[in-house]
Amino acid sequence: MAFVVRQSYLHILMLICFFKLAVTDSTVISPKEQVLVDRLRLLVSNMLTMEYMKVDTYLLKWLKAKNFNVDAANEAMVKAFEWRKEANADNIPFEDLSKINKDYFVGSHVRDNLGRPVILVPVGDWNVRRKALAGRVSEVVRRMDYAEEVAAQLAYNLTGESTSMIIADAKGFTLSQHACVRCVPFYLNFVRHHELYYPYNFYKMIGINVPTLFQPILQLMYSLMTPYTRQVFRVYGYDREEFGKDILETVAPENLPIRYGGTKKPNIGGQKMKVKA
Repeated sequence: MAFVVRQSYLHILMLICFFKLAVTDSTVISPKEQVLVDRLRLLVSNMLTMEYMKVDTYLLKWLKAKNFNVDAANEAMVKAFEWRKEANADNIPFEDLSKINKDYFVGSHVRDNLGRPVILVPVGDWNVRRKALAGRVSEVVRRMDYAEEVAAQLAYNLTGESTSMIIADAKGFTLSQHACVRCVPFYLNFVRHHELYYPYNFYKMIGINVPTLFQPILQLMYSLMTPYTRQVFRVYGYDREEFGKDILETVAPENLPIRYGGTKKPNIGGQKMKVKA
């Protein structure tokens, strides 16, 4: 009997340790990888302006993106951090969004089952064409930069890591409003910025209610993606059961708004992200 009790206790202890590991260290770093992380840190430590950048798993993302070539990862980070300085990326989450957030909403209030943020983008509600025709498509691209930066900062504040999930809902998509010739740079620049400045930022990137009309643009987006991004990038049509099955693997339905496959009300709602610098 004592043996059975002891075995059960050890089993429970192992489950607790596993859960803690999943929340605080979603990526296990091997001894060989740690050596490379340490080498990269020596090269880039003076550039790491945000707390989320200082954890080993953040540096590991850059190494993975460059096939564990330390020099290539360093070069990529130097270029990315030049962009960050020019774009004032550290402070994107704290910009005054009162005007643009209404028409180009990004939600950051949902959490997955491990407490990581789930970023919601109702892109089907966005009038991409309006900005494109005004020569201001860069403002819409910045909304996606906002989503990326919010995800990284908020994930670190919540879990000590910097990985999260993003769901884009294309319901309401029209050729004229979302797929005009001048609109295409928005989608391509989102992918470019993700790969160049936020590699491995999401463990899942899901598009729902995506019409077949969007396929030509999707193919262009796929052409710019790394193998990892193509792996985590899933696109679904209007079958709620199909996309819901994927999303609800990691998010409880009561925490997710109805339009994204959950049961939470309000249906679209959200709130501005609150993070600590």
